[in-house]
Amino acid sequence: MKIVIFGISNKTQIIKYRNFAKSVFARVNKNKLPRQSSSLNIILVSDAYIKKLNKQFLSRNRPTDVLSFPLKDKLLGEIYISKDRVKVQAKEQKITIGQEICNLIEHGILHLLGYSHAGMKRL
Repeated sequence: MKIVIFGISNKTQIIKYRNFAKSVFARVNKNKLPRQSSSLNIILVSDAYIKKLNKQFLSRNRPTDVLSFPLKDKLLGEIYISKDRVKVQAKEQKITIGQEICNLIEHGILHLLGYSHAGMKRL
């Protein structure tokens, strides 16, 4: 699976998050895995941008930490993560920003694979 990450310029971080995303796919129910030819885009954005997406697609006029959009054909989907929410939530949870980004990547992937909040648990 091709995983492309936007909104980060540090190549070491890009590799870290790409490898983490691949590890999530390796740990999920094999029946939920996407086709091998699929690709995934992970996009880190501002609160203002994710708020616009949240309003446009979910009618919620507020920023959120992560949004997942399944797409067709060879693209599994896109995951949008708010860099601003990441900073706040990492501080609240007393974890690193990198750990929180990984938490949200996992959360977004699970949604793309059909998991709901009720059925979602830490892998």
